[in-house]
Amino acid sequence: MQAQMDHPKATYLQLNLTQRKSYAEDIADNHVGIDLNSVYSIEQVSLYDHGVNVSSGSDVTASIQYNGESKLLTVFVFMTNGGGGSQVNPILTTPFDLSKTFPEDVYVGFSASTGESTQLNCVKSWNFTSTAIDDDAVDLLWAWILIPVTLVALVIGLSFYFKWKNKRREVETQDEDQKVEIKIMSSTTAPKKFRLKELKRATGNFNSKNQLGRGGCGTVYKGLLDNKELAVKRFFENSSEGRQDFVAEVTTIGNLHQKNLVKLVGWCHESNELLLVYELMPNGSLDNLIFPEENAKPEDRIMSSWEMRHGIICGVARALDYLHNGCEKRVLHRDIKASNIMLDSEFNARLGDFGLARTILHSDMTHHSTKKIAGTPGYMAPESFHIGRATAETDIYAFGVLLLEVSCGRKPGYQSDENNYSNGIVDWVWELHKLERILEVMDMRLSGNFDRDQAESVLKLGLACCHPNPYQRPSMRTALQVFTGEVAPPPIPNEKPAFVWPATALSLREDRDYSLAGGQVTPITDD
Repeated sequence: MQAQMDHPKATYLQLNLTQRKSYAEDIADNHVGIDLNSVYSIEQVSLYDHGVNVSSGSDVTASIQYNGESKLLTVFVFMTNGGGGSQVNPILTTPFDLSKTFPEDVYVGFSASTGESTQLNCVKSWNFTSTAIDDDAVDLLWAWILIPVTLVALVIGLSFYFKWKNKRREVETQDEDQKVEIKIMSSTTAPKKFRLKELKRATGNFNSKNQLGRGGCGTVYKGLLDNKELAVKRFFENSSEGRQDFVAEVTTIGNLHQKNLVKLVGWCHESNELLLVYELMPNGSLDNLIFPEENAKPEDRIMSSWEMRHGIICGVARALDYLHNGCEKRVLHRDIKASNIMLDSEFNARLGDFGLARTILHSDMTHHSTKKIAGTPGYMAPESFHIGRATAETDIYAFGVLLLEVSCGRKPGYQSDENNYSNGIVDWVWELHKLERILEVMDMRLSGNFDRDQAESVLKLGLACCHPNPYQRPSMRTALQVFTGEVAPPPIPNEKPAFVWPATALSLREDRDYSLAGGQVTPITDD
């Protein structure tokens, strides 16, 4: 090791196999030495001690190995046919850093010298093997080390993250569940709380054969509990809107008592399941009555008469009048439509689906603000898109569309099956009203079997409820009085007025000329 420090600019390194002692420094005539830029060996070993004789005339094998990582130079010398030396145990091992002693490019070869004496030697075979260890190889080695380590660290990190996130979600869900329970139980008139196993047993574990319908936030199943048929609404999992709708229905409809409202029997909130239990309405929805499915069996199709339809929409009017004017807190339904009108065994109307309903105080507020516009396209008042809130007048507009839909037997967004959405039912009925042919819009399936004065009154009331100016729509109290014959339908212009926003309120005289008795016109602003 000292020799390499003394010779930092060495030009050669040799393995010296010697048959005779040439210098006083040589330990024997038969020895092996490592020479560094000199004829004097820096390391030497006698071959006699290992049973090897270079001058014996037998083949001798010599091997020199260098490990660039451990910086060790190792020499093996042994008799090829056996008898001395070892292929396993080196004769000489010395530390040596070739990278500090030699340049990057070197030559490998043989040389011989005999001095004054002569000797015949023959190199029968030789082999040179080298493995380069350069910067790229080192970089690649580091890459092979770092990539797995990084991947393992990433997997472990992601595992901890998702575990933490799931734990946090569980905690948040538990908090939400507790809030739901508190909100419901704080209501003094909250309906019965069912166990999940009871409702699973009642619905055959929510068997698809018992499915009655599917909506935007859940599926409704038919159930049998204590020999009584019920409808069980199962909300979709992991839905924040569904959770809000669930609480809204329990806390809203649970406090309401009117014969034209669907009765909420109970609720269940267990194992992340949200379930509502209603009275079963055996005749389905008004939507299915007016627009039966094409594949419905003939015996399942009910030909509704005008008297039946008139009784149904009159029942809806009673329900809405109760919500707007008969409760301690005014209730805005916000989603009046045919599919939310259920029919009992005698085809009486039962207004349901209070998932979007909200309550407001009569004295403190006149509207309910919301970030999301509630309702169903075709039933939504034009000002909804400007004010972004529900009012009593937006409910009344949807009720007006419902009157026209039931009378005409046509969907709200279409004049006929071929028409596009831009030709709404309101525009179509108003156009025929302008031509004094309003009764031509009546459902042809009625075959003219209807009271003409009564039908005309319902159609004009429908147009009045759909007036573009919310201030000129009648209240639900007034609408109900039209059905009971106490007042005539509100006057409407021959042509449909253009929608203008902000809307202009009625003058005091106009308000006196046609009183919105029992109702309350909502002051509508852009605030």
